[in-house]
Amino acid sequence: MLDTSEAGHPAVRRRWFALLLRDRFACAAALVLVLVALCAVLGPLLAADLATRQNLRDPDRPPFRLDHGWAFVLGSDSLGRPVAARLLTAAGTTLAVAVPAVLCSLAVGSVWGMWAGYHGGRRESVSLRVADVILSFPSLLLAVVVLYVFSPSAASLVLVLAVARIPVYLRTARAEAAELRGRLFMDAARTFGTGSWAAVRRHVAPSVLPTLLTVAALDFCFVMLAESSLSFLGIGIQPPDVSWGLMVAQGRQELQSAWWIAFFPGLAIVVTTVSATVLASWARLTADPGQRWREALGRNAGRRPRREPARSAAGGGTGSSNPAVLAVEDLSVDVHTPAGPVPVVRGVGFTVRSGETLALLGESGCGKSMTAHAVAGLLDPVAEVTGGRVRLDGVDLLGLDPRARRRLAGPQLALVFQDALSALNPVLTVGTQLAEPFRIHEGMSRRAARDRAVELMERVGIPEARSRADAYPHQFSGGMRQRLLIATAVALRPKVLIADEPTTALDVTVQAQIMDLLAELRGEQRTALVLITHDLGLAAEHADRVAVMYAGAVVETGPVAEVFARPHHPYTRGLLESVPAEQHRGARLRSIPGGPPDPGAVPAGCAFRTRCPLARERCATHRPALTGTGAGRAAACHFGKELADA
Repeated sequence: MLDTSEAGHPAVRRRWFALLLRDRFACAAALVLVLVALCAVLGPLLAADLATRQNLRDPDRPPFRLDHGWAFVLGSDSLGRPVAARLLTAAGTTLAVAVPAVLCSLAVGSVWGMWAGYHGGRRESVSLRVADVILSFPSLLLAVVVLYVFSPSAASLVLVLAVARIPVYLRTARAEAAELRGRLFMDAARTFGTGSWAAVRRHVAPSVLPTLLTVAALDFCFVMLAESSLSFLGIGIQPPDVSWGLMVAQGRQELQSAWWIAFFPGLAIVVTTVSATVLASWARLTADPGQRWREALGRNAGRRPRREPARSAAGGGTGSSNPAVLAVEDLSVDVHTPAGPVPVVRGVGFTVRSGETLALLGESGCGKSMTAHAVAGLLDPVAEVTGGRVRLDGVDLLGLDPRARRRLAGPQLALVFQDALSALNPVLTVGTQLAEPFRIHEGMSRRAARDRAVELMERVGIPEARSRADAYPHQFSGGMRQRLLIATAVALRPKVLIADEPTTALDVTVQAQIMDLLAELRGEQRTALVLITHDLGLAAEHADRVAVMYAGAVVETGPVAEVFARPHHPYTRGLLESVPAEQHRGARLRSIPGGPPDPGAVPAGCAFRTRCPLARERCATHRPALTGTGAGRAAACHFGKELADA
């Protein structure tokens, strides 16, 4: 059977060609550029020596006469040379300068800019300073100075114009890459071990390429005009070679008596540059998958009923015979600010066993997601792990170098992000993204990896998976995107799966389906699941154990049923009492007074004391440690025992 991934390329080319035919302006622009390219290639063969042969006995012949052959249809110049033949020959010379100059500056500037923008830091700063130095000299003035010093030639023109235009692409690519660097789909790529150059090539470049192509088309116009200007000044293309700019320069003295000598090469410059601009505008719109629906490029496949996943029992496996697959010990993270480092995670510790679900609970800003990113090695550059250990099957992840971490990302540890649309690359098909882990870690061919991607899509309940593998993320609903994100995370059967708010912004029905899917996968693969949520009902239904966080620290842990039935920390009790499920109609809803403290201004002693109804003098001076309050229970409260015995 023909592989759809291999057969898809001709289909895509045919589809683009059909789109081009539907846009009259873009089609006309493409035809003009193809005609110019043919003239550049075939012109020297057709014109032979007619472009340089002089006929002083018959100069300034007017245009639109065929009595002397096709070469004189546009007239002749003051030396009797046919303008049409010179136009054909000049097309090759002009393009031989403009095209190499644009391609060289595009290749060097874009790769340099994406590399600098992706890595940031000193590499980004040095690159921008180099670009600023080059841009401090106007490109046309720089070309004039260099060409006056050195002998003018086509090679010199290409080199000078290419170097002068590199900063344009560098700054554009750097800005785009720096914006993409913090997007969730870049973090998602790093979770299954994508290296820096692979991430730039597979994720940054497809997103930046449409913008760079537009810049290149406009730059092509600028380079053509720059070459024409330099030739006009006499320091560009030198006779006997001929370019459109040189023809304009030679005909400017005879505009009143022989206007056609400068008019036709000038018209060629204008028509070529305008056509390049029009085609670039069309390509920019068409190359953006988010806009292709306007051109009917992507049509959603027909829908059919979604397969309901079978629910599995919340796995146990919490006995001593089942050792912890992930152990976080005294983890601390600081965020660097202009005022100094601010602790956002303070001594967090928890364990999770194979087949078990641990829920991390707490209000927004309590450090749940920061803890998950620290465990997965996805902290922003401004954040830094300042202490603790993260052991995965006995291996301390914090002590590994980046290459070793990438080898574990995917087969050992994976992360599901809360914003599925941002976590999926908008310019790559979902089949390509799901196939990437198999190509990185298992060295599969494109065809085999695609087949595995389709199997994954079917497994997570995507209808018509094989046909929809070529669709883009924006063509899926929120629930389907979340399923795709989960499929990517579990592709390599990781031992630990961290799900960061996996049901955010989804309706209740879809939330239940997503959680059932996670439970099913956990039951099949015996994956340890760390569920980050602020939804107490979700934790009560799907978690085995719970760790409650407040102000960057764990304040209570234990089996979820026991913690919810008899909390040993006032904050946990406040969270449970805030749930309106058992409130009577018309009764005042309960809530925890105040709000969580700012990470940079956590009060001394117990961080919760300013909101705690049990706070006493001791709470203001001594920070409570997480201590045992019963079998499998612990709480960070001076009065945890009192609450346990109450």
